[in-house]
Amino acid sequence: MNIKNCKRCGKLYNYTGFDLCPECFNKDEEDFVKIRDYIEKNPQATVAEVSAATEVEVKKIMDFLKEGRLILGSKNTNITLKCERCGKQILSGRYCESCSKELEKTLRSSLNDGITEKDSRYEKLYIRDSINSKKKNY
Repeated sequence: MNIKNCKRCGKLYNYTGFDLCPECFNKDEEDFVKIRDYIEKNPQATVAEVSAATEVEVKKIMDFLKEGRLILGSKNTNITLKCERCGKQILSGRYCESCSKELEKTLRSSLNDGITEKDSRYEKLYIRDSINSKKKNY
């Protein structure tokens, strides 16, 4: 059992893969549904209007957008989200599609440059030996 403190309220809880306790997680889900429903019914609303109507902080609304949980439609012209790399207007997430692809390509190439055939062979050997030693202990 893994016990952690909730990142929002500080309460102890059994860690389930989220940094929030069940109460804070459920509150986030309720807020998300309120925001999503309001934006669907009022596509021309600004972030401030959505925040006032749903009683959810602007920061939380923007976080949902950046996480990719909340996606704007083409009718949502009064809420703007920009790519953190090039500044192009996007509907969700942190980066536009072209910047995402370029960043992924750069990361993949740097990961592949750092691994040689000899390194990966030793890594596999280490993992296999580790598994075998665990089996012997049982």
